[in-house]
Amino acid sequence: MKIAVTEAAYKALVKQSPTLVNHYLMIQYDIDGCGCVVSGVTKLVEKDMLLSTDILASTNINLQVAYEKQYDWVYDEEMMIDFLPSTNTFQLKSSNQIINPRMRFFPMTQKPEACCRVK
Repeated sequence: MKIAVTEAAYKALVKQSPTLVNHYLMIQYDIDGCGCVVSGVTKLVEKDMLLSTDILASTNINLQVAYEKQYDWVYDEEMMIDFLPSTNTFQLKSSNQIINPRMRFFPMTQKPEACCRVK
């Protein structure tokens, strides 16, 4: 998979976590509490190491972006991560679809929340 990260997204990610350039930006597909695997929600998580089931994507910037192999069917071959300043969130999209219009980023200093759980 190829992931283009816009300049706005890159600046916002590094501003929220300057250590990200030395770690991995993980696209996680969260299905916990969603009821069905096709109802999952993506989120961005900073990680210091990858699992053997994670795959590194090719990117247009000097940032290591990875995703979970078991959910590669969710994504198109070419994806883009963009930033929306009005909501301080990110978008994961392709030319065919928007996977998540308001995706959150969880730096290593912040524990990721389950996206689908009802609070």
